[in-house]
Order: sequence, then C-alpha cells, then structure tokens
Amino acid sequence: MLGFVVALLMCLGGLAGLVVVIPGAIRAWRVVPAYYNLSRAALPLLTVLYFGSVVLRLDLFNQRPWLSYGLLALLSLAVLGIVVYIYREPGASQKRELAHTGVSRPEMPEIEIRQATDADLPGAGLVFARVFHQSFDLDFGPDRARNGRLLGELLKIKQPEVWVAALGESGQVVGALWLDLADPQTPTVTAPVIRPILQKYMHRFYAAYFAHLVMPNIMEVRGTPTSGYIQWVGVDPDWQGYGIGRRLVEQALKVTQAAGKHELVLHTERSNRRARRLYETSGFWNEGTFPLSPRIRYVKLF
Repeated sequence: MLGFVVALLMCLGGLAGLVVVIPGAIRAWRVVPAYYNLSRAALPLLTVLYFGSVVLRLDLFNQRPWLSYGLLALLSLAVLGIVVYIYREPGASQKRELAHTGVSRPEMPEIEIRQATDADLPGAGLVFARVFHQSFDLDFGPDRARNGRLLGELLKIKQPEVWVAALGESGQVVGALWLDLADPQTPTVTAPVIRPILQKYMHRFYAAYFAHLVMPNIMEVRGTPTSGYIQWVGVDPDWQGYGIGRRLVEQALKVTQAAGKHELVLHTERSNRRARRLYETSGFWNEGTFPLSPRIRYVKLF
C-alpha cells in the first residue's frame, strides 16, 4: 500500500511538472538551447511513465530489462543536459549577447550613478531582462521589452534599493543595481502584492504559480543587519566595456559601508568569467563555495 501511495504521489508530481514545464518550453523554444528544453521536459515525462505504470499496475519494466536500461539512460541524459545548461549557459549567453552588439556609441559617454526614480525603473527592468535573459526568457518568454516592463513594476516594490547608471544627456538607463541592505522600511515581496502585477503579463494560472512559488524566493531579503547583498547588477550589453559595471559595484560598496555594514556579499555564476574578474579586481574574495556548485559566493569585508 505504501508503495502505491508513493508511486501515486510521484506520478501526480510528474504531471504537475509537465503542466508547468511544457508551456514554458514552448515559449522559450527559440531562446534557449533545444537540449535543455528537451531535458527539462523529459524528467517529468519519464517520472509519469515509470510511476504511472506502477499506479496502473502495468508490468512494463520488471520483465523487460532493456526497457528499464533505456529509461535509466534517458533519465541520465536529461539530468546531464540540465547540469550542462546550469554550468555553461550563463557565461555562454553573455558572450553571445556581446558578439551581437553593434550600436554606434561615443568613445566615453557621460554616466550618472543615481538612486532610481519612477521613470528609471522600466529602464532598469529592461537592463536586467537583457543581462539575465537566460533566466527571464525561460520564465516569462522571449519578449524582453515586455519582461523589462514586468521587472520594472516588480522593482518598484524595492525602489529604495535600486540604483541606475544613466547617460548624462538623454537619461537612458544603461546599467542597474539592486542592493539589498535589509532595511525594515523596504517592503518584502509577497504573493498578494506581486500577483496583480504578474497577471498583467501572463495567464492567471502562471501568475499564481510565479507569485506563490517563484518570485518571492528570487526576490527575498538576503541582506542582514551586518551585511549588504547585491541581488542583481548588470550593464546593458550595448554599453558594456565602459567601466559602468565597476562604477555600480563601487557605488554598492560605498552605500553599504555608509549604512554601517561589515561586509558586502553577492553570488555569480561560475561560468561568468567577465563578472568574476570585475568582482575579484574590486576586492571581493571567493569565500570557498562548494567546488561543484554552479554559483560562487563573493565577499568584500570593510
């Protein structure tokens, strides 16, 4: 009886996974590698196949060793595809974005670093949508202009913690920083607050899913009474190479120290070598994250 209950729960979990994954895979089919879409869809599908046969009492695998070995091989390939994506894609996607930038720019633009205003938030959202597209394209679809507006509305909740780098003449936002100082006066992200925002941009089912299970975790408070935390920092790919990212990081260091914190913390992907060089030359040190982790924790002490 216990085996049947476990199989039923696993089967239902696999079906829920298919409901969540398949539409997202279809939306993001052209913007993420096909092997990753296939891998993440294969996991719940194989789960349903195996445990569904147990629930329905279909003896598909016990008497057919070759079928069991095939299922195990497909499962291994799916896990391998997901692992390769997690470890490789953040750095690879940054290289692809930089390779396709061809905007005519001045030799050295005048850049202003300032706390974000209401008018700056859509631009900050667009910067984050472009810089972290390997995540947001997958979650919300490949329309980065729309994703930028969505993120801009979400950032309004955290507006006191958002800083931007803007072109002096036009005011165009070309870089953005979300610095979490754990200020109790800054609202936290909760499902009732963000669900109406998400419903403007996606079906209410997915809005509920992201509001209750995804975005509160992504946007949770990670600063502490003694440390600041860089949640997101990025520079529009069209404007990278001017030292804007370094100026934003320097601003984060200055504001964190002025707030009386003892350290500034951030995480970045192991494959993002460009970002890692920036942090290491800015005085951050690798705290010794577990060697197999795809993300590295950097700390700067004051």
